[in-house]
Amino acid sequence: MWTNKRFSYTSLNEAYQLIRRAVDNIKPETEEISIFQAYSRVLAEDIISEINIPPADISHFDGYAIKSEDTAHINKAPLTLKVIGRSFLDSEYRGEIHSGEAVYVSTGCALPKGADAVIPIESVLEKGDIIEIRRRVGKYENVTLMGSDFKKGEVVLKRGQILRAQDIKLLADMKRWHVKVFRKPKVAIISIGNELTNKIEETDVKKFNSHGLTLSILVEEAGATPLDMGVFPDDKLSILNALKKGLERADIIATVGGASVGYKDLTWETVKEFGSEVVLRGIKVQPGRVTSMALASHRPIVMLPGHIQSMLVGFYFVLLPIINHMQGLPLSYAAITIRAMVSQDIPVKEFKPFKRVRFVKLIEKGEECIAEPLLGDSSLLSIVTKADGFIIIGEGKELVKKGELVKVHLVKGLSRLFAPRPGD
Repeated sequence: MWTNKRFSYTSLNEAYQLIRRAVDNIKPETEEISIFQAYSRVLAEDIISEINIPPADISHFDGYAIKSEDTAHINKAPLTLKVIGRSFLDSEYRGEIHSGEAVYVSTGCALPKGADAVIPIESVLEKGDIIEIRRRVGKYENVTLMGSDFKKGEVVLKRGQILRAQDIKLLADMKRWHVKVFRKPKVAIISIGNELTNKIEETDVKKFNSHGLTLSILVEEAGATPLDMGVFPDDKLSILNALKKGLERADIIATVGGASVGYKDLTWETVKEFGSEVVLRGIKVQPGRVTSMALASHRPIVMLPGHIQSMLVGFYFVLLPIINHMQGLPLSYAAITIRAMVSQDIPVKEFKPFKRVRFVKLIEKGEECIAEPLLGDSSLLSIVTKADGFIIIGEGKELVKKGELVKVHLVKGLSRLFAPRPGD
């Protein structure tokens, strides 16, 4: 550990071991919900198909279901077949076809008994109830076979995966109307500072608690339920009462502000005096290094810094992994990453024993992705509003060179993953 004053800065690897040990006995809870509310939730069970999908051999096109052997001897003269019926999704043909016969089928219809191929409607000449075919058709041509998508007894969705739109469709197609998922953890957000308010009418004399609002959005994007506990002044009794209320209502407590060692930074001292078990006091990441964690009543308390960049980094490296664990996901900060080339030198001589985070803007240049560093003080909001993600610079490194390939971390709620910029 690298110690400075009242901090014992812990490396990320060691921090995750400490966090894992602290929350290992906190088991995620489950609940059964309707699939209509299941989008983006984490499955708490394997889903096994009880049916074949499709449940029968079905047509891949609008066309005619036929016996493929009828076309085996087509040469110069066309084959003529009699159309004995028509099959639609809402009224399927129930009879059987024999040699010399055909049945019109819509896309997705089950093939009539006796048929083993479909010829598209544009490949035939229709003459009333007679069709002419001028080419051979192979067995199962244009047919989607029974169970070719999913077989009965197959695990189609696995425990621990986040349900996407296409997964909800699959559940609906299987008539699986309810699923077991991990319960969303509740995160009590406690904002600390005499200068803050949640009341718009007080913003002429106080600063609106935008940090708490920002953290609520990130918590919700991470899959948890944020509980805004309000703004509390810089005194131990107020912070203590806020912690007690948070522990009564939530699974995780997240404080914003007062986590450092200034005269009015009382969060850490109050948490310690609350009888909490210290997990870590500071992480070797800059900005965000004062981020700390404790346990009280078997619930994690994460103390985040007040500067916006520092708060975001603390959320990413400490709070997010805990939220992941408590909703049945791996305890990690894993996110979407892409490779990009740095547009200019990035000097990083400060905090050499630490990992350094630098926010970047992504620019598409031809077939290359360029990472433009956004440099400045950790309190600057302009940096994160322009950012698409951030890079992590390893311990001891003093310079990221122009043209160097880096890994850019994209965080849901922070990064513009899919939204184009004005003018794009």
